[in-house]
Amino acid sequence: MNNIINNPHWQELIKKIQQMTLMDDVFFNSFMDNNFGAMEYILNIIMSRADLRVSHIQAQHSVPNLYGRSVRFDVFATDQYGNEYNFEVQNANDGAEPKRARYNIDMLDFRKLNAGDDFDKLPETYVIFITAQDVLSYGLPIYHIERCIMEVSQQFNDKAHIIYVNGENTDDTPLGKLMQDFKQPDADKMHSKLLSDRMKYLKSTKEEVTKMCNIVEEYSAKRFDEGVRVGERRGERRGERKGKHKMILQNIKSLMRNKHFSATEAMEALSIDKAQYSRYLALL
Repeated sequence: MNNIINNPHWQELIKKIQQMTLMDDVFFNSFMDNNFGAMEYILNIIMSRADLRVSHIQAQHSVPNLYGRSVRFDVFATDQYGNEYNFEVQNANDGAEPKRARYNIDMLDFRKLNAGDDFDKLPETYVIFITAQDVLSYGLPIYHIERCIMEVSQQFNDKAHIIYVNGENTDDTPLGKLMQDFKQPDADKMHSKLLSDRMKYLKSTKEEVTKMCNIVEEYSAKRFDEGVRVGERRGERRGERKGKHKMILQNIKSLMRNKHFSATEAMEALSIDKAQYSRYLALL
C-alpha cells in the first residue's frame, strides 16, 4: 500500500482529495454512503426537524429507463415514515436547473409503481439540491418549491417537493453553519464533530485514502469517456450540417452555371433563408 500512496500520480490524487469538500459530489457520495448519523444530522437541519431517522441510504443510486434518459442520484435516502429523499450537491449552476429537479422527481416515481399498482403507493418525495451559489437568486437561505392551484392559491398536495439549499448562506443559524461545513476542506475547522470525524477518517486513514483515490480516478475516467462520447455526437452533428451546406452550395453553383443565375437569384430559387446568404456568398 505504501508503494501505491508514494506513487507520484497518486500523490496528485491525494492532494486533490485533501482539498475536497462536501460540495464535491464524488466526495459527498463516499462521505454519505451508509453514514446514517451524518445523513440524519443533515436531513433534520434542512427539514427544520429533530425527529427524522434514516432507514436506508444508497449513494450513486441508478434508475434505468428503457424509454429515455436514465438518472443517477448522488445520494438516495428513506426515513422512518417511508418518505424518500434525493440529495444532489452542485458546485455549478447548470447542474441544478429546474427541469432537472422536475426530471428527478419523475424518476423517483417511475421506479416505484408496477403495472396495476394503486397511486396511493407513491411515497412522499423530496429532491434536495445543495448548491454552491444562490441558483434561484432571491437571496434566501433555502427555497421550497411546491405545485399549487393558481386560481385559489392552494397547494396541489401531490406530496412531491423540491428544495434548494443556498450554499452562499453561511450565517450563524444551524443551516448556515451546515453550509460552512459543506464548503470546508479542513476537518478541524468544521462545526459538527459528527461531520468532522467522518472527514478525518476519509482523508487520513490509508485504507480510505486509497479507496478515495480509486474512486476519484474511476470518476475522472468516466467523465473523460462521457466527454469523448459527447464530442463524437457533436462531431457527427457538425458533419451532418457540413454535408447539408455542401449540397446546398453545389446546387447554387449548378444554377449559376447552367441557368446563368446570379448567386442571389440561385439562393432565391432554392428558398434559402436570407439570413444564410452571407454564409454561402463567403463559401462561393
